[in-house]
Formats: sequence, structure tokens, C-alpha cells
Amino acid sequence: MKHIAIYTDSKDLQEVAILISEANALADVGHQVTIISHVKYKNVRNLKPAVSIKYIDSNAMLGLLGLASNFRSFIKCLSIWYKYKAVNLYTLITNGLALANMLRQANVEHVHTGFKETMYPVSLASATCVGASISHFCNNRITKSSAKCIAETCNVSFLELDRVPSAKNSNTIVLKRGLDLTQYKPTIKNKRFVKLVFVGNIVEGAGLFTLLKALAALPSRAEIQLDVVGTGPIKKKLVNELIKLRLNQKVHFLGEKPRKWIVQNLSKYNAMISPYNSDSAVMEVNNINYIKEAMACSLPILTSNIETCEELTSLGTGMRCPPDSVDALKNMLLAFVKLGPYNQHLLGESARKYAEKHYNVKHQARALSDCIQAL
Repeated sequence: MKHIAIYTDSKDLQEVAILISEANALADVGHQVTIISHVKYKNVRNLKPAVSIKYIDSNAMLGLLGLASNFRSFIKCLSIWYKYKAVNLYTLITNGLALANMLRQANVEHVHTGFKETMYPVSLASATCVGASISHFCNNRITKSSAKCIAETCNVSFLELDRVPSAKNSNTIVLKRGLDLTQYKPTIKNKRFVKLVFVGNIVEGAGLFTLLKALAALPSRAEIQLDVVGTGPIKKKLVNELIKLRLNQKVHFLGEKPRKWIVQNLSKYNAMISPYNSDSAVMEVNNINYIKEAMACSLPILTSNIETCEELTSLGTGMRCPPDSVDALKNMLLAFVKLGPYNQHLLGESARKYAEKHYNVKHQARALSDCIQAL
């Protein structure tokens, strides 16, 4: 089995946790996996014996030393930059040569990269220097220059969603990123009211203004509370709106929470709500992984009936309503309350089964391994 390097510079702990789950699952399939990062992660635990983490020294002199020792690699990096100009030349050469040096020392045969488009040229340069194959995971829209570079040079690219047209090419495969489902345990909810949670970036497209107005329009008998986890540019406006609508006792802004808190507390809620205004807002809100984790915790998903949500969830995993509509959202909330605890629980069980079928990291790792081995 090929030795795989996963290259990342992510500081997002949610992203890193999923990446580590993927690395462990690839190790279970039989690969040796090395995670290579510019960011030093603290307290990394539960790595399989075949998984290791190595860090690229921030000192760019490493890249210059690589230049002195291997002029041919420098020329390869320079030619990639000249053809695509998708990233700063200095960054491409210093990081590309430093990464190539680590790949060469570890005898890496394949480089898997993501998830930001700026990382791909560096990965491509280093893989070219050592003769490794390369794959890329894209979960958002990318620029035309990056799309051209990936289409012409990537052995295989993966999409989280089938709704990212600018990233598609003949070598593109839709592959849902999975979860280590053993980490998520449901709990029994014995509340006299419904408690919802939103997790994500607090931006216009998140639909939170619509949600506050819908909550304010509910009859008093509909006991619903909402916790908002996250931060963003419109948080202050939302708090002012909350006060104006007299929702102080029902809606609570908890701010950003560490990943450990989110994983431990998700199962205490009755459902996760994410009323996107449109498909274009999904990547800006950046909570797709949280929606998956909520389903893994047996939480129904209350969201909008946009194309992305039709791909992420099913009708049996929760409820959907037209986006950006106060009346539609209010009616959906009332319908969820009227289900009662038992039927809400059944929706949650259905959400868990959906996650087991579609978002199991073991299934993802096997599919990824098959693609990499075939290169």
C-alpha cells in the first residue's frame, strides 16, 4: 500500500479533527500516513501506529537549502509557477522545496491535499519534485486559474458536494467526507421545551435574522429555546434585533466554543437548525461538518430546501422549508414542536442511520484508498 502524505496548513480544529479521523481510517485500510503541516497542533491524541505528524519549519532557509542541493527541483517549481501563477513565487519555491525534502525523506508515494486552493500549487510542486502522484479535496468554489491548474495536473480531485461546478473536471469524484462515528453518542432528551442549536459563522446568509423573526412570531405555547454558537460580522446586529423582538429569555449567543465542547454538548439539544438563505451562503456559513456531527449525535436537522441541503440530508433526517421566509420557518418550527418527544426521537434515529450510511469515515477511506492505489 502506498505511503500517503496529507498536507495541510489549517488552524481550524474542526477541520484538523476530521483530517486525523481520515488518516486513522486510511491506516486501518493498510496505508502508512504522514500528516505534514505548517501549524503545530497541541495535544494530538488517538493516532494509529501507522499515522505520524511532521511539521515544516517556518524558516524559509530550508527551502533555500533545498535549492542549493537540487537545482532541478527548483526549475520544476519555477515552471509550475510560470505556467499557472496561482500562488506567490517565493511561497511556492520555499514551501514547495521544503515539503519535497520531507516527502523524499519519508519515501512518500502520494500527496493528498486540501482544502484551500492556495495549498495545491505547493503540493503539486513538491509531488512533481519527488515523482509522487497527487490528489486534491475541494469543498468550496475556486478561482479559474486554480481550477485550470487542478484540472490539468491533478491525478484525481474530490468534491464534498456536487454543487461546485467551477472545480469539476474529468478526474473529479464526489466523495463525502466522513466521521469517526464512535465519537458521537446520543442521549435521551427529557425536556419540557424544545432546545435548538445553530453552529457556524454568523453571517447574512445564515438566515438568523429570519429565524429570530420566526421565533418572535410563534404562539406563546410553543416553547422553543435557541443557542447560537459561533461569531461573525453581524452578531451585534443580531443581538440588537433579539432585544427589539424581546427574545432575551429564548435566544442565547454563546460565542465561539472549542470543538471539545461542541462534540460533548450537541447531543443535549433536540435538533440543529441552519436556515440558509441560499446555496451560495453554505460555504460562507461553513458548518457542513457540524451538520454531519449533529446527525451522528441523532439530532434532526431543520434547514432550508435548497439544493445543497437536499444533497447533505434527506427528508427523513429532519425538516426543510423555503429559504428566507419568516412564515415558512415559523410553520416548520411549529410542526417540529407538534411532533412531540417520541417522533422527534425517531427523526433523530433516522438522522443517525443516514450518517452511518453516508458519512462513515471508514467507507470514505476505502474509496479514497482505491482511487490512490489505482494511480
